[in-house]
Amino acid sequence: MAWKLSVVLAFAIAWLAAPAVRAESDTPECCDYNGLYAGIGGGYAFEDFDGGNADDGTYVNLRLGYRFLDFVALEALGEFEPEFAGKSGRYTSGHTSIWSGFLNAKLYPAARWTGLVQPYLLAGGGWMWGDTRRSPTGKFDDNGFAGRFGLGIDFFLTEHVILTTDAAYLLPTGDAKALDQVLVGGALQYRF
Repeated sequence: MAWKLSVVLAFAIAWLAAPAVRAESDTPECCDYNGLYAGIGGGYAFEDFDGGNADDGTYVNLRLGYRFLDFVALEALGEFEPEFAGKSGRYTSGHTSIWSGFLNAKLYPAARWTGLVQPYLLAGGGWMWGDTRRSPTGKFDDNGFAGRFGLGIDFFLTEHVILTTDAAYLLPTGDAKALDQVLVGGALQYRF
């Protein structure tokens, strides 16, 4: 039984190491994924607010990141959602805009095998500032820590230009805990 386990382990190690051995000879230049990148993106935000209902909205974001070890990237992301129009509950006749900043970790589990198409998992945390203007009662602010969880795909169009599509769930806490949402969109990135 032990020899079977040894054969399986040897095969697994050889299979994992093979792309690294071949990397110097047959990996295109654009597949050196490591390095600094910056991007601008946007998309559609589906509200999942607690305590009421609002129209879905849009968002824009800026990102700056560094990918290292082929499998991991760290990314700072700033995001703005201009307006969710309230329809019921706490948000009736209200207009909510949200600013947020996140530090995200991206994991590329199949980086060595997927070439120019790089799927990833994302987890991060940051701060969310929500501002709801409501008539006739004025406005209220909802601020707090927020988690961000998602997945996406990086498409290398050239050595330096990357098109990213992603989906993420925002899970806020504190005063902002009612502002849950799902974001679906993408970004155009430049790798330096």
